[in-house]
Amino acid sequence: MTILGCGAALPLPGRNPTAQVVNVHEKQFLLDCGEGTQIALRHARVRMMRIDHIAISHLHGDHYLGLPGLISTFNLLGRTRALHVYGPPKLQEVLALHQEVGEGRLDFPLHFHPTQTEERAVLFEDKSVVLESFPVRHRIPTTGFLLREKPKEPGVKREWVRDHDLVPSEILALKRGEDVVRSNGEVIPFSKACHPVPAARSYAFAADTKYWTAVAEFVKGVDVLYHEATFDDGMKARAEKTYHTTASQAAKVARDAGVGQLVIGHVSARYDSPSLHLDQARAIFPNVVAASDGQVIPVQSHL
Repeated sequence: MTILGCGAALPLPGRNPTAQVVNVHEKQFLLDCGEGTQIALRHARVRMMRIDHIAISHLHGDHYLGLPGLISTFNLLGRTRALHVYGPPKLQEVLALHQEVGEGRLDFPLHFHPTQTEERAVLFEDKSVVLESFPVRHRIPTTGFLLREKPKEPGVKREWVRDHDLVPSEILALKRGEDVVRSNGEVIPFSKACHPVPAARSYAFAADTKYWTAVAEFVKGVDVLYHEATFDDGMKARAEKTYHTTASQAAKVARDAGVGQLVIGHVSARYDSPSLHLDQARAIFPNVVAASDGQVIPVQSHL
């Protein structure tokens, strides 16, 4: 996961509005697209033409105003690959109006997929990854996003294939996690014949939300959770009023969800650094890092 922007509503030098790109087996997922995202993509040396999926959490400008420009750039660079955009239904109207007033024409297919905030939902799925949305609580309809890697198929060790003359049907059974029992009583145990399968990884993104205990259920057990921490604990009343979260509240979500690592971001422009937020969050959940623009965070299994 590469942080392209970790700031709150007011852009600052070195702290862009929210955007991040998650690479899952060379599939690039862009989560939110605040101002300056395409410049941040270039600085991060992300191959932005490989981005086929863009998920927008809500329609506050610091989370989507970079999207029309990025789509325009895709067109100028001669994109022909289809682009899938997931977001609130009214985002489709915004994008259509942008094309209309500029008398633009896209030379690539743009498929829009409306999101909803009533329950969790699968937005995209293929053989290696699932993209889901889940409800959060903000001033306007907003979703979080969750990427789950699908478990890899176990590989059969070559020496077992050779030494035991395994036939295709036996290899397929082992790949399904089954022991092979031959007619002569010989047992080929899955646990010995196959390489250990690495645990599937998961990443959750909760950009703008007030403290809501249900979020912990939606992101239960994920390896890395990005959660907004707009304010320090001394501004809890302000957080409640503006439907944002404090550092300690973000840490409580991570603790209650049993996640592996917490990344806090969306820190208000009133703070020069997130050091106070880190101290307050680590008092509740030790494995916390503060997001910074350009930061690359590997998602590793914590199981």
